[in-house]
Amino acid sequence: MNKRLYSFSSKFEWFLIFFIILQPVIDLMTSFSIFIFHIDLTFGVFIRFGVMFLILLYILWVPLDKSKKKILFYLFLFGFVLIIGLINNMLVKDPFHLFSELRNIAKIAYVPIILFGYLIVIKKLKEQENIQKTIQRNIFISMNIVSLVMIIASITSTGIKSYESEKLGHQGWFFAGNEIGAIMAICFAVVVYYAVSNTKSWKTIYYWIPVCMLIFSQLAVGTKVGYGSVFIILVIALFIYLVEWFRFRHDSVLAKKYSVNLVVNSGVLVLFLLLTPYTPVAHNMNIHLSWVGLDQQQANLDNDNKTEESKNEIEKEREKAVENVLLSGREHFLAQHKKYFAEAPLSQKLFGMGYGGNYQKEGKTVEMDFFDIFFSIGIIGFALYIAPFLYLAYKIVTYFFKNVKENFNHEVVLFGSAVILGLGIAYTAGHVLTAPAVSIYLGVLIVYLYCTLVFKTT
Repeated sequence: MNKRLYSFSSKFEWFLIFFIILQPVIDLMTSFSIFIFHIDLTFGVFIRFGVMFLILLYILWVPLDKSKKKILFYLFLFGFVLIIGLINNMLVKDPFHLFSELRNIAKIAYVPIILFGYLIVIKKLKEQENIQKTIQRNIFISMNIVSLVMIIASITSTGIKSYESEKLGHQGWFFAGNEIGAIMAICFAVVVYYAVSNTKSWKTIYYWIPVCMLIFSQLAVGTKVGYGSVFIILVIALFIYLVEWFRFRHDSVLAKKYSVNLVVNSGVLVLFLLLTPYTPVAHNMNIHLSWVGLDQQQANLDNDNKTEESKNEIEKEREKAVENVLLSGREHFLAQHKKYFAEAPLSQKLFGMGYGGNYQKEGKTVEMDFFDIFFSIGIIGFALYIAPFLYLAYKIVTYFFKNVKENFNHEVVLFGSAVILGLGIAYTAGHVLTAPAVSIYLGVLIVYLYCTLVFKTT
């Protein structure tokens, strides 16, 4: 690699790390494009997919080694399968909308490219300095920007409503409520970790202010995802810091640090639980329960005059209602796509039905990412798509158990929780793997966890 190319490559690597901070700015630019200029091809689309293209070029420029050969082979094979699927849908799918199909393919391809790009970059920069701290700080700054926007929007009553119904909640000045909610949920664990890492005594508990700001922001959106994220991460943090305190109880400095953080964490969790009945998500849950008649079904179930058979039928209806509450009606779209897939020709079963399945009028996604990706790119495409995740998961778990005592620490547990939470949201609520604005955070966190465990052990 010549000097000019090496210089550009080095600058681009640091740009990708800085790119994390730019994410909320890009999201605000997207809102500006849609609401002011009324255009769908937003600044955010051009910037994100432009960077994706540059990452592809970067991967090609990096000096060839064994791992790069595998990455290039994978990307070539995955791209080839996506092209076959596109051509097949052009021939068998009616109606077929080329722009929607290309946009869908680009969103699906975004994650593997981001994943491998950041894997190479973080692995390379880790040899020079402690890149993990820079990534932690950049995610922390990014979430502070999001929180400030959400809080200002709340104070000025200028937030975009999360729902068109009587449900409460707003998404600040961000265009996609589900996406910004998923972003905050995934990154919340990182903000908690950063706060605890920098809170050494009672004098530095101000690092917990951004944690409280992000909690407020997630509750303001009014979704179950945000509420669940806060509760799960605060409980996990309380547990792991109790373990850390016990581990370092004979170290006066660390024992004091974890004692302070345990008290603050406990206080925040208790306050969060006490405020729950007054939050938008509690209001929205009550509305949703009334929509599906779950409250009435419970009353019928408790009626002693009902026969056993009637109670069984009511119980089945109740289970369906609970599923509807948890999945927000996505089970209906899932059933529709399963029908599309069952009726699709073999070529579409293998290479996918493209965006929205074999719809008649308008394409609708399930909004459960793994299902959407499976139906879009088929059995072969999905097997290739999931392969890097399975490989990295295998490596992470293997290296974790090589030295459980050392690896079972607050950094690995919280970052691991963020990754698992992100994948869980992708499975149940969507808008993670198929949303470039969200998937970049998940990709970075997966690579972070992988590099932390694998290279520390090796």
